[in-house]
Amino acid sequence: MAVAMVLTRLLSPADFGFYTVFAQIVAVGAMIQSFGMQTGVTKLAGIAGGAGAWDRARAILKATALIFVLVALVMAAVFFGLWSWMEADLFRRELGWLMAGLILLIVFTRSAEEIASAFLRGVGRIRAGALLLSAPREGLAFAALFGALLAGINTGPWAVVEIYAAASAFMALVAMAICLRFVRNNAGGPPDTEDFGPKHLAILSAPMLLHSSGALVLKATDVWVLSAYREATEVALYGAAMRVTNLVIFALSVINLALPQLLAALHAEGRLADFERMARTAATWSTVVSVPVFILILLFAEPLLDLLFGAPYGEAALILIILAAGQTVSAVVGSPGMMLQMTGHQNLMSALTIGAVVINVVANILVVEDHGATGVAMVTALTITGRMALHTLLAWRLTGALSLPDPRTLTPRALMAMLRRR
Repeated sequence: MAVAMVLTRLLSPADFGFYTVFAQIVAVGAMIQSFGMQTGVTKLAGIAGGAGAWDRARAILKATALIFVLVALVMAAVFFGLWSWMEADLFRRELGWLMAGLILLIVFTRSAEEIASAFLRGVGRIRAGALLLSAPREGLAFAALFGALLAGINTGPWAVVEIYAAASAFMALVAMAICLRFVRNNAGGPPDTEDFGPKHLAILSAPMLLHSSGALVLKATDVWVLSAYREATEVALYGAAMRVTNLVIFALSVINLALPQLLAALHAEGRLADFERMARTAATWSTVVSVPVFILILLFAEPLLDLLFGAPYGEAALILIILAAGQTVSAVVGSPGMMLQMTGHQNLMSALTIGAVVINVVANILVVEDHGATGVAMVTALTITGRMALHTLLAWRLTGALSLPDPRTLTPRALMAMLRRR
């Protein structure tokens, strides 16, 4: 949000629309490049870390590096092959092959940062893993852009992409260095009872790739459809509103940094009651934060947008309210999708996500020409609501655990028990 606040004052609405599309392409590209390994590595490293199996953790990191390199070769070929289409139909401006190379660099380094963070969280270095994920990269970009704003430097889309490339590359190197230091300083543990290698990680991660990248494509569909059918200024309004909705799911995003490895370890140990308690605690605290934020957005959407991004962006007030409503539903139900992934139902999650993507794309295309950004926002909110309801039902049926809020988890005793991982 801080970066977007600066960019709306540095860039024209049309250029901020370019940045909105750029950010979504990078997010989806990084997820595909990771090959679903964020979730797979978190699960496997969480189990290895819980058992003190440090040699297995080392093998997981080696397998991750090999898969990363192989996927990078494929990703580069596909990305450059699609670049002409991206220029013409998504960005609607000539950018050149150097810009394609910069965007691909950001995709690679952001993916490396995310995988490294997932590994560190999995092996129990939650603080390091959480602090390395996203915030330092965005902080470096914000510092550079804010400095340009104060200095009155004319900053265009090229400068923004170059700043992001430098920040992303630096943080990826830092994250990978910390991972290498960890595996160098930790060894031993119980002997492996079965072989492990890149093939095993790939088999686990491939379905998670379909789900994770599908989920991100689902989030990006609205922006991509808008950019293909409407003017860049309308995309900019939508992008500003979309960033404010991150406030609604902020608590759930933070919780989800630590939740996957805890759920994986509890399920592997057969502690089903604790598994449900952990999931419901997460949903409860997510609800406590998200609902008041949504009420504030409902009451003050237009002045909030004017304050954050400038007067022209207040026009996105209705879009903001609609999108925030959908994200509030997601925050209230917690992490049922994570419950399914951590209990071996990743194939089901992949199928559900692909189905949601198809429905969302078709529905957005049907409404975008007549109803513009408002219609796209409505489709997006309804898709989120239906998807979260289905995930909650399936998680309950297949794991025997609910992910809905439980007021009993708000007591100080329950909170202390959660923090101690009992």
